[in-house]
Amino acid sequence: MVRLVRVLLVGLLASAPAYAQDATPLPGFSLTRFTLNDAPLGGLGAATGDVLPHRKFRAWGAFHYENNPLVLFRDAQRQGSLVGNRLNLHLGVGYGITSFLTATLEVPIVLYQGGDDLSQVARVLSPDSAGLASPRLAVRLGILSQRKGGLVADMPLDLALQLGTAFPFGVGNALAVESGWNIFPQLSAGRDFGPVRVGGEIVGLVRPTSVNLSSSAAVRDQIGSQLGLRALVSSTGEGARFEGSFHTLLPLGAGETPAGFELLGGARVPIGPIELFLLAGPGFGSLPGTPTVRVLGGVGIRPDDNDPCRPDRKHTPQQCPDLDDDQDEILNRNDTCPLEPEDKDGFQDADGCPDPDNDGDGVPDGQDRCPLKKGPLANQGCPVVKVVELDTDGDTLPDTKDECPTEPGPVERNGCPIKDRDGDGVEDKDDACPDEAGPQENKGCPIKDKDGDGVEDKFDNCPDVKGPKENQGCPEKERQLVIITSEKLIIKEKVFFATAKATILPRSFPLLNNVARVLRDHPEIQLVRVEGHTDSQGKRDYNISLSQRRANSVKDYLIHQGVDGTRLQAKGFGPDRPADTNKTDAGRSNNRRVEFVIRASGASNDDPTE
Repeated sequence: MVRLVRVLLVGLLASAPAYAQDATPLPGFSLTRFTLNDAPLGGLGAATGDVLPHRKFRAWGAFHYENNPLVLFRDAQRQGSLVGNRLNLHLGVGYGITSFLTATLEVPIVLYQGGDDLSQVARVLSPDSAGLASPRLAVRLGILSQRKGGLVADMPLDLALQLGTAFPFGVGNALAVESGWNIFPQLSAGRDFGPVRVGGEIVGLVRPTSVNLSSSAAVRDQIGSQLGLRALVSSTGEGARFEGSFHTLLPLGAGETPAGFELLGGARVPIGPIELFLLAGPGFGSLPGTPTVRVLGGVGIRPDDNDPCRPDRKHTPQQCPDLDDDQDEILNRNDTCPLEPEDKDGFQDADGCPDPDNDGDGVPDGQDRCPLKKGPLANQGCPVVKVVELDTDGDTLPDTKDECPTEPGPVERNGCPIKDRDGDGVEDKDDACPDEAGPQENKGCPIKDKDGDGVEDKFDNCPDVKGPKENQGCPEKERQLVIITSEKLIIKEKVFFATAKATILPRSFPLLNNVARVLRDHPEIQLVRVEGHTDSQGKRDYNISLSQRRANSVKDYLIHQGVDGTRLQAKGFGPDRPADTNKTDAGRSNNRRVEFVIRASGASNDDPTE
């Protein structure tokens, strides 16, 4: 047994050098994919189309931490972090060669990096723990500018084109040195919207492609050319500035290497001539160079720019004669009122000042219908022109004021004549029967009495048979229990019900039969509300329910007697509408009643709703 253990140990010791011998040094490439923006207006990690002012410089130093910027996979399975933690130092300087051209030099240094030993997985040796990275040189050309600077100034946005490269030399193999030629073209744009600046850039990383590090069939960690997109929103002003940005890198080579995304937030705080800054946020995806967390903080020397006309500086119109502070399209140098915009809809005299009364007639332009011609206030600021006004109908009222210019009429009627076609003294507009003469109390309609018994048809219970007025126009042998009025059907007897029930007693059938006949003979009565009422004895909710059930019973009885149900409503009011006192038996008896209220008729505009 001891001999077998010795044989195994010897075998393991003999095989260990074989793994080391199989592992090879890493191919040369730069893992660094992040550079600070050198222009003063954009964000820390994204340019927005601006350049440094002429002959001004900006220098910075920043510590930069990355977590898991290089993770190796084999057949979609994570093998480990070749670089798990990385701390860099960025030293850089930018200089404004002209008002539209900026040059930037940046030197990244890997202070420390470490990760998992993947020599048996990737057959590559771990990178050096420190080293000097490839220096980077970039030149940015400002094409458009919102204000000063750029090839073309006073444009709606800032637009710049940049070309950069990383020199293929450095110290050590810390994955920080480019292996050959490379260029970094970039197009950026941005615009100020008051206290906010919005912009972004498109970046290309053109360089040779390195083989995949894990030597697996599925290429998920290829190092090569990439396309970057960045978007930024930041605050403006002279004090602390805050920003948020989105970054993505898309691999342009073959294979299955995924894209990388980052969300970063940061702040810049000026203290005299220097600026403290911090930028941090998470990353997503396994693209080499995209960490799971990125934190960058440092200090920069602000450009010694005393130009008060920069968009983030306060100034007076006298300090910036080439600006248009009141946005009235007249430069400060030519604007007598540089902080008061001239009204572009009114008269412009090119002095840049608002003119409240251009024609000097004492009528403000906002109320003056003729702002360039004098006229009195009574004529809305327009000159008075004497004209002969027409009076077509000769009623002394000019046509411009005559509502009936072709028909003579009195002034008090705005020139319109009184129209009464039937000559009954009721104007046509108020006459319900404009072609038939009738008294005013009947809305201009004739009083109709078909049977000639002296009782108007609409109040006649028997409109086709003569009868005395005392019996509502019906023969005396037919005793009438119902009286028709304009507001209701008045009943001469009560409707009797079984005690505490909604059952109609037979003694009330003749009364209700009379009501039904009246309604059948008077179709002009369009809607009647059958109302149930009680006294105040007992609980209100019970009385409301009882009165409603009794009203429903009466309605159903009338329908059974041939009255169209659409002409009837039923409503129980309980004790809420007493007709008499509830303190005496007689009063309470009067309150227990059923009423028939006319809600709409052919000669009424009453609203049939409650």
